[in-house]
Amino acid sequence: MEDIVCNGCSLLCDDVVAEIDNGEVRSLGLCLLGFTHLDVALKHQESNSVDDKLEKAADLLASAENPLVFGWSNASNEAIKEGLALAETLGGHFDSVANLGVVQAMTHSIHSLKLDADLEYVRNNGEFIIYWGSDPAESVHRHPSRFAVLPRGEKIPEGVESRRIGVVDIRETETMKIANHRMIIPIGSDLEFLEAVTSELEGKSSITSSVLGIPAAEVIGFVSGFKKSDCTVIFYGSGILNSGNALEKLTALSRLVQAVRKSGKEAYALPMYPETNLMGVVNVADEIPSSLQKIVANEFTTALIVGDDPLSSLPGPAAKALAKAKLVYIGPPGGLADKKATVSIHTTDMIIQGSESMSRLDQVKIEFKPWRGVRKSETTSEILKKLHQLVKTKA
Repeated sequence: MEDIVCNGCSLLCDDVVAEIDNGEVRSLGLCLLGFTHLDVALKHQESNSVDDKLEKAADLLASAENPLVFGWSNASNEAIKEGLALAETLGGHFDSVANLGVVQAMTHSIHSLKLDADLEYVRNNGEFIIYWGSDPAESVHRHPSRFAVLPRGEKIPEGVESRRIGVVDIRETETMKIANHRMIIPIGSDLEFLEAVTSELEGKSSITSSVLGIPAAEVIGFVSGFKKSDCTVIFYGSGILNSGNALEKLTALSRLVQAVRKSGKEAYALPMYPETNLMGVVNVADEIPSSLQKIVANEFTTALIVGDDPLSSLPGPAAKALAKAKLVYIGPPGGLADKKATVSIHTTDMIIQGSESMSRLDQVKIEFKPWRGVRKSETTSEILKKLHQLVKTKA
C-alpha cells in the first residue's frame, strides 16, 4: 500500500494508505466518505485527448461578453490560480461557492483576532470543543477522531476523557451522541443564543429561566464549560454561515471568543464546511465579488464551470438561471452541469493524479502524493493553461 492524500472532504487526510488491485480499492485509514470517493474516482479515470474540445471551449469563451468563471471548491490551488488568470484575460467574472459563507467568515473581523489555530494545535490543546451548526458525523467524518475529540494530545493526555464536547444545532445530530452539552435551538435563533451565552459569561446577566426552550441549568452548565476549560475551540458551520444574518452572527461569535479570552483562557473559532478546497479559493483569490444576483438576473450567457456542480448546489433561482447559459464544464464526469454543458472536458480526480496541492479547512497547505503505476493524465490546471493559451490566440 502507498501513502496517499484523500480529497473526499475538507480535512484532506494525509495519514492514510491505499492500493488498487485489479481495479479494486483497498485502504487503511480512509473513512467511508473517503473510500467511496476513491472508488468513484478510480472508475472515472480519463485518458482521451481533449484538444478538439478545448478548441470548441476556447471559441465559446472568447466570443462571450463578460463570461462567468465559476466553481473551484474541488480544484487544486494551481488550477484556481490559472482560473483567475483566465478570467482576467476573458474580462469575465470569477466566483465560487466559497462566497456562500466561507468568504464572509474569512474576511470578517473575527479573523483579525488571531483565530487561525491549526488542527494539530486543536488536537494537542483543545479542551472544550464546540460544534456550532456543524455535524462532522455527516460530512467531515474523521474530524472528531483525528483532531478534536478522541485523540490524545500534549495537554490532553487522556483524549476524550480530558475534553468537554458541546453541540449547538437545530435538531438532534449524530455528533450530539458524543457530547456533554447538547443545545437544540429553534431555527434562526443562533444570534439570540450566542448573545445569551456571552452575557452570562461576561456576568452581565444571570440565567434563571429557560433560554429558547433549553432549561436554565443546561445553559449554565454549557457556559461553565468555557470557564473551566483552558482552551476552547468552536467549529462553526451552516448554522452560522448560511441561515441568514451571517455577519451579525459572526460578530456575536467574535464577542463570545473575546469574552472567553478576557477571562484569561484561550479561545478560537474556525469555519467548518465539507467542500474540499474552499480555503484554497479564499487564499488564492484576493477578492471575490459575489455573482449570485447577476446569475439570477440572467446577466451571464456563457459560463466556464470548473470542478463543481453549481446546478445542484446553488440556491434554486440561481441554479435555474445558470442552466439557461452556455456552459463549458471541466472536471470529473457526472452531475447536472456536466450533462447540461455545451462542451464537457473530463479530468481524472486529484486523489488518483496524486499531484498539486489543496488547502485544508484550517488553511494548512497539503501536497498530494503520486501513486506508482497509476495511469497519468492531464491535470485540471494543465488543461486550463492550454485553454488559456487558445483563448489568447482568439481574443
